[in-house]
Amino acid sequence: MVSIGHSHPNDNGFSPSWTAELWEGDRATWVLRPIAEGKRVRRVRPESPDLIFDSLLDLLQRMYKVPLDDPKAPTGITMLVTVLHGSTLSRSLSRLKALKGLDVHLAPVSWDRTWSRWTGKWDTREG
Repeated sequence: MVSIGHSHPNDNGFSPSWTAELWEGDRATWVLRPIAEGKRVRRVRPESPDLIFDSLLDLLQRMYKVPLDDPKAPTGITMLVTVLHGSTLSRSLSRLKALKGLDVHLAPVSWDRTWSRWTGKWDTREG
């Protein structure tokens, strides 16, 4: 899950305007949902798992029309990223950290519990 919006001009905060959900499975799909009414939901299906991160960046560049990799050109855009255990997005954390034009906050999951229909048991993980 990624929350995206405009940064606070002076403090460590932002006003989210979109949420991006990464649906993984047979075929990954980014579903971008607007927080404000009147905008439409957007969907993007990356061609391969290796392109999941690139497709999110492409969406951001098209939506906000700003450069994302220039350290001297802050965009005024903030991303709050939560990466669930087992997500393909975890492969791209170093690329996320390398983004220079965005305010980026990573919210790692420290503990989770998931019901497995295959085993009929709870799966609990830490760290």
